Amino acid sequence: MSLSLRMKSLVAGAALIASCGQALAENVTLRFSNWVPPTHTLTVDMFQPWAKDVEEATEGRVKIQFLPALGAPAAHFDLVRNGVADMAFAVHSYSPDRFPLTEFVELPFTAENAVVNSVAYWRTYEKFMAGANEHKGTHLLGLWVPGSYQLFTKTGPETLDDLDGLRIRIPGTLVEEISTKLGMVSISSPLTEAYDQISRGIIDGMFQDYSTVIDFNMTEHMPNFFTAPGGFSASSQFLVISDRAWNKISDADKAAIDALSGEAMVKRFAQIWADRNTASLAKLREAGLTQHMIEGESLAQLHAKLEPLAQEWVAKAGTKGVDAQAALDFYRAELDAVAEELGQSRN
Repeated sequence: MSLSLRMKSLVAGAALIASCGQALAENVTLRFSNWVPPTHTLTVDMFQPWAKDVEEATEGRVKIQFLPALGAPAAHFDLVRNGVADMAFAVHSYSPDRFPLTEFVELPFTAENAVVNSVAYWRTYEKFMAGANEHKGTHLLGLWVPGSYQLFTKTGPETLDDLDGLRIRIPGTLVEEISTKLGMVSISSPLTEAYDQISRGIIDGMFQDYSTVIDFNMTEHMPNFFTAPGGFSASSQFLVISDRAWNKISDADKAAIDALSGEAMVKRFAQIWADRNTASLAKLREAGLTQHMIEGESLAQLHAKLEPLAQEWVAKAGTKGVDAQAALDFYRAELDAVAEELGQSRN
């Protein structure tokens, strides 16, 4: 064989190997560690349909395999970042002080509409916080809120002063600050322990969204709930994939996944939550729970107690290299802008 022919054969062989390697690299199965029950709306209505769409959009090259929880709920971000799992759903507040830049969405009196709040949240985070790289080691697919937190209790306090001393389950740092400012005793625990705590009398109540109280069958133990316009707080939920797994996916398939993620995912998941919250509020009333609407002088007192939290967050977030005041101003304006854009109300 001549040198020229031998070189052509080597080049052709190298090209074939490269093309085979690329084909192999494009076929990826992502291991999704899921601590949420398999029958929960997050799994059935959000994660699984989204995973199916990913598989279809990538023509089967990217598949998502759902696994039972590989660790505690609060550990799931690190499970992904450290490569134990490829993907996971997590709640920011389960890791206190780990994601301070997300806490502005937990501030009180923002929006009860999960879609409006989630879209405004995503746009604000992308514009002001993405560069801070709080989710280092992972690719952030989306973050959203399931609705606003209202206060559910075993007893029915008549005034805000009657909340003093109540033992309240709190999911994270900012809600703990809300609880403290209202004179309540904070007990930190993941949602998976909430039913046991309320049924055994370990806690007197919790800040929670409507659908979760229904989903976890807690209505019989908390016959009262107190509602404030815009809510007392909210929960920030998110979905990530490890950088290691993300880099195994071809650019074309990354683009296909990104098209299903970001604001598209945020709207999709938040709308499911919004629909469930509307239905769940009706179920709460049908179950005979007593709704106490905070208004008038009581609402003014509540605002006076909780409004300082915003500037406290600005001071804390400002140490992370972001213009926190500008971000908060943008977010608040965006709530109204998104509501108008979608033709929906904030609350």
